[in-house]
Amino acid sequence: MILVSGGTGFVGSYLIPRLASGEKGHGKIKCLVRNPEKSRAQALREQGVELAPGDVTRPQSLREAMQGADTVIHLVAIIRESKAATFHGVNAQGTGNMVEAALASGVKRFIHVSALGASPDPGYRYTYSKWQGEEALRSSNLDYTIFRPSVIFGQGYGYSFVDSMIRSLNMLPLIAPLPGGGKTRFQPIWVEDVVSCIIGALHDRGKGCENGKTYDIGGPEHLTYREMLDAVIHALGARRVRVNIPITLMRLVVPAMERAMSNPPITSVELKQMDLDNTTDLDSVERHFGFKPAALSQKLSYIMPS
Repeated sequence: MILVSGGTGFVGSYLIPRLASGEKGHGKIKCLVRNPEKSRAQALREQGVELAPGDVTRPQSLREAMQGADTVIHLVAIIRESKAATFHGVNAQGTGNMVEAALASGVKRFIHVSALGASPDPGYRYTYSKWQGEEALRSSNLDYTIFRPSVIFGQGYGYSFVDSMIRSLNMLPLIAPLPGGGKTRFQPIWVEDVVSCIIGALHDRGKGCENGKTYDIGGPEHLTYREMLDAVIHALGARRVRVNIPITLMRLVVPAMERAMSNPPITSVELKQMDLDNTTDLDSVERHFGFKPAALSQKLSYIMPS
């Protein structure tokens, strides 16, 4: 049995159908859900998935949810904080709670999706929380694999990097803002390719993917923020004047947007992360998992006007 946390989220919405389809002979699938009555949870049930009520921030709910599971795939994370959910509470402590429950429940294998750039530097609050979650797993006795993807893109609900770019374009119909000149580099990876890596780790140990390893993964190209934005503008069929916005000015404007908007195109934490490139080896996926991931421009049809 495989227990998946975050099955109703972005990556989970692509992973669960492939697991439930019996690809490569998967066994029973169970999903940790906070509210089994919500429509997204019910959609999982319709795919033959068992629902296990639980919340990563409530340790007492996890041990029962994990009963009978041999493998855990941990996807739950937040990339923006709210009053009810903090980076430390969900990404760091929540992962630690999952690890402790897995140990207590006799789980044999734990696959964790972290983030490229996970770092012990507390100055970068998001990536620091992801590093803390990784450390909880690395310091356990579990058989584990950790994935660190660069920015993930694909059609789905919730926040994504491409969604953020589109929101920034919608706010300013004539221009395309480039924070710091748009020089920060990323390695966008299609969500289906992330799922293929996870499934590869489930079955192909010894074929490039090893236990107790952390894998940085990304797409087949390093792209600056400007190059990614150009690809999005082209897919939308839009016309924009690119305007460089100095980071010093962004540091003044972004906090005001956060106060005024429930879902701003960028947060202070995300702006801080743009100090750093978010890339790894271009052949990281092909070398370890045996396939070449899709380029950003190949998989943007979902944002094209109908």
